[in-house]
Amino acid sequence: MHLLLSFLLLFSLSYTVLSIPTISRPRREGRSFRVEQVKRSDYVAHGPAALRNAYRKYGIALTDFNGVDLEDFEPLEVKHSSAVAGDQDTAPGSDQTGAVSATSVQSDVEFVSPVVVGGQNVSLIFDTGSADMWVMNTKLPESLLHGHTAFDPKKSRTFHDVEGGEFNISYGDSSYAYGGVGKDTVSIGGATVAEQTFGLPTSVSESFTEDTASNGLVGLGFSSINTMQPGPQKTFFDNVAASLDEPVLTARLRSDGVGEYEFGRVDQRKYSGSLVNISVDASNGFWQFDAGQFAVGDGPLRKVTGRSIAIADTGTSLMLASSDLVQAYYREVGGALYAGSVGGYIYPCKTDLPNLSVALGNKFKATIPGSFIHFAEVGKNKTTGEQLCFGGVQSNEGSDMQIFGDVFLKSLFVVFDQRGPSLGFASPT
Repeated sequence: MHLLLSFLLLFSLSYTVLSIPTISRPRREGRSFRVEQVKRSDYVAHGPAALRNAYRKYGIALTDFNGVDLEDFEPLEVKHSSAVAGDQDTAPGSDQTGAVSATSVQSDVEFVSPVVVGGQNVSLIFDTGSADMWVMNTKLPESLLHGHTAFDPKKSRTFHDVEGGEFNISYGDSSYAYGGVGKDTVSIGGATVAEQTFGLPTSVSESFTEDTASNGLVGLGFSSINTMQPGPQKTFFDNVAASLDEPVLTARLRSDGVGEYEFGRVDQRKYSGSLVNISVDASNGFWQFDAGQFAVGDGPLRKVTGRSIAIADTGTSLMLASSDLVQAYYREVGGALYAGSVGGYIYPCKTDLPNLSVALGNKFKATIPGSFIHFAEVGKNKTTGEQLCFGGVQSNEGSDMQIFGDVFLKSLFVVFDQRGPSLGFASPT
């Protein structure tokens, strides 16, 4: 099955290379470690919730859009449940490489991984779109911890508070976490930072308490947007980088099998062809690059009329693109319409979706298979019984940035490289 999926991915993914500077990466002795990602089969994706979470994270407000709702649309009822992190283990044949599972929650709404904080396992989200690490903890009211695995500072011999420390991170008007700051030993996949700074919120928004699948975040953006005081404080990635083979994080995300994050090296077995390097503008603290052209299906490349910049964000499920790109895409999808009741584009689930190609920088064109854009069932037509689905590509509502989340990243092997900095893209194996 894995070989078949790999073949289909290679067949459906295409890269039109405009200029291919192959990245040469000499190996040297050091450290690397993996964080595996495995799909959970007991969760159902909910597109409107994923879109709402993305808008909340970046403070995007819905605009008045002339959409049309089906009069007989019946939304899908979603049941909520929790995820349990797996156990950390050591990869065979190496004492410098560890692996931990990253579980797909609600079929890609988020990926969580077990992180050891002060000797305690807590499942956290790896998020390249932010730079704060924070954990649900026993300083929160007990009523907010139902269903969560909370870190208990009193049970750690290595924990200590940061005197006068505080953090206050907001992912939009209604999503936040704030409280005190502490330091403790943090281990991910066998790599350890002895004095990692992280937030211990005393208050979080309802969206975080309801999401019992995760117990906080590991921010992997640039430390310049860390909100800790005194600060900014360094991210886990920054702190561990000097001990790695190379200061890189690679991502091979997939919803239908075992993928992984890997810190410290670029494994050439994980991609085919050339790894193409794209310059990153880190001035805003994000893994930001230019994505100014697109094509739908076999159509020609067209320029994005809005802001062309995009960020690579592992902590966002969907791909939020310029409105003109999104409208052009769904014009080619039979039966698609913008449904105000769910805040995005829906279409009959039986419809075959076209591929979407995006030019990244001025280097190459990456093609996202239409099957990857098919995100989740969202409801049905009560009259006909036809099942309706929610698209994985939605509008960024005129925001200054396009947010290229997991729908986009699953199509690629991606290298987050602190040198430069840069992003590397290649076809995954």
